Order: sequence, then C-alpha cells, then structure tokens
Amino acid sequence: MAVHRETAPSVAENSAPIAAVIVSGMGIQHVATLDLRQYLDSGRFFWLDLAGGDDTSRAAFLHEAGLTEADSAWARRFGQTDRMTINSGSLRVVTRLAAIPDLVEFHVWASSRCMVTVWDGDRSALDSIRAQFFDRIKDLEENPYWAAMVLLEFVLETLDEATSDLDGVLQKLREQIEQRVTSIDLSSLTRRVDKLQATWSAMDRYSSDVRTAAVAVGALPQIHEHAATGLRDYANQVDEIERRLHARYQRGAGLLQNYATAIAKRQSEQINRLTLVSIIFLPITFLTGFFGMNFGWMLKTIGSPSAFLLLGLMLPAASIVLTLLWFKRRQLL
Repeated sequence: MAVHRETAPSVAENSAPIAAVIVSGMGIQHVATLDLRQYLDSGRFFWLDLAGGDDTSRAAFLHEAGLTEADSAWARRFGQTDRMTINSGSLRVVTRLAAIPDLVEFHVWASSRCMVTVWDGDRSALDSIRAQFFDRIKDLEENPYWAAMVLLEFVLETLDEATSDLDGVLQKLREQIEQRVTSIDLSSLTRRVDKLQATWSAMDRYSSDVRTAAVAVGALPQIHEHAATGLRDYANQVDEIERRLHARYQRGAGLLQNYATAIAKRQSEQINRLTLVSIIFLPITFLTGFFGMNFGWMLKTIGSPSAFLLLGLMLPAASIVLTLLWFKRRQLL
C-alpha cells in the first residue's frame, strides 16, 4: 500500500454548472438530476464522470454515488500531486489529462461497484474516451478494476499525444535559434522549460507510485488477473511516458542553454564592434582635443590654409588608416 502525506485542502471552483455523464451498459447518458438509483440498484458496473461545477454540486453527486465522506473529500480536493493509492476497498488515482490548452488534474476513484472521475474542465475533452470505454463496456462490467486500468490508459494516451506534440514545438524552437530569430522571449522560454521539468518530475514520482501500487494490487477485493496485468502494463506505459518527458526536458534545457549562449555571443560581438569603433576614433579624439586647446603660440603658428589641410584633414585620415592597418595586422578585422 502506498502511503502519502496529504497536502493542505484546496478546492477547485468553477462557475459553470456541473456536467455529469454516466457510461454504463445502458449507454452514455448525461445526468441532469441526482437520482442515481437506477444505476446503483441494477447491480451493474458504471462510470460516473463529473466535470466542472462547484464543490457543493460535486459533493452531492459523490454522496449519491455512495462514496464515504473521506473518499468524497479526497475526490473534491484539487492541487494534489500525482499519485496512486490502494486500500482494501477502493483505488484512488490523481493523474493528468492533456486537454487544450493545458494539463488538467484528473481524479479517479474505483470500487467493485462503480468508478467516479472528478476534474475541472470542458466535458467534451472526454467524448472520445467515453466512446472507446463504452465500446468495451460488456467486458469491463465483469472486471471493475480492469475498467479503471483501461480508463487510465485512455487518459495516458492524451499525455502521450501531448508529449509527441512537444517534438514539433522543440524542432521549431531549434530552427528559430539557428536562424537567430530575435523575437524569442528568453523569460517565456525559461518558464516553459521549468514547466516541462515540473511535469517530468511529477510523472517520475507518479511512476514510482504506480509501481508500488502494482505490488499492493492484491489487496483489492474481487481482483481479477486482467486488472493486475492491466496495472502492470499501465506501469510500463507510465515509465515510458516519464522517459519521453525526461528526454524532451533535456532537449528543451539544451535549447535554452544554446539560446542563452547565442545571446551572450551576440552581445559580446556587439561590444567588440563598439570597442573597435571607439579605438579607431581614439586618435582623432586625441588630435581634436590637442589642437582645440587655445595656446597662444598655437594660435600664432597654426593659422595658414596649408596647416589646416595637413593637420586638420590629412593627419586625422592618416591616423585612421594606420589604426586599420594595425587592426588588420593583428587580425582584429
């Protein structure tokens, strides 16, 4: 059994009305009332999905579904780390659902009688998953915990797709860096890489949790070999996603480092150019300052047109030419 310290309670509130959908042998039905008796009395396994809504409406549906106060409080508390826990009567999972535009915290509670999911988002994001789940409902009704594993695999597929989409984003970013695109926001890029690191770290901890749960799966009543095998397969898939996220984090961190290096190099080149320009004009600045001094002997001696031509034009030009030749000899140009 995996043991965790609970974090401080945090409830996700949503002003939109709750969307309750039940997937069972009777079909995919949107539930408008709290009356779930026909599903509970039938004795057949069903999946209750709660999306959005406020804490009060969630609590009412969870109570109607037969969850204890402790299970209900856990399912409604958002801000938890990804985890999987198994006790003698139920399975609890906190994972992530990849839904536009971001990852959504997804809670799964399963027993031998039903499965409940609670999350905060647009219910349409699960339409395809509900349809796939219903296609297999006849087999899943006989193995409730296997049904939970199948659902978790469907949810994990959304993370797999999101991970694959990262390849295109990273490739585009690499091309922009190679093309020295100046519109890249370094702070935004840093935040994205940090977020990718946080996602990978969460998945790494979750992977360890799932492995622990795979050992404790025998504690569940009426566990079937399909469910135990499904959990082990799911653990392998989570490991693979974790490795892929780690690889993409390393790639993103490498791109961030390359971009920061490229910026530092461009800044260094600009400073070098400014330094060269200032050195080129340094002799002229000296000559200007020297001949600009109002010494009496200078005013009396240097006053002819030839002096102006020699000292005012030819000497500054010669100083520039000599400086450039010195730069070329030193291979600074």
